[in-house]
Amino acid sequence: MVDKEDVEREGTHTDDILKLRPESYDKSMDMRGTPTHVCPCGSNIWSLKVIFEDFEIATYFLDMECVSCGSVATAPTPVDREARE
Repeated sequence: MVDKEDVEREGTHTDDILKLRPESYDKSMDMRGTPTHVCPCGSNIWSLKVIFEDFEIATYFLDMECVSCGSVATAPTPVDREARE
């Protein structure tokens, strides 16, 4: 499992982010449908596709991939947070 501390411990060289991917996708799952923050493998770091405008994230796609195990899930949104309250 890869977590924030692992990333900080390894350093912030630009090549490091490209190495954040699973060695094998054998144990990956498709969990799309219910927004989540944490993968069942325990990792909370996800790869996402985003669109930038004026130096800020303007749009992000809801499909995301866990950098630890390769599972795909649905990214949470502010609307999901409001629904829980």
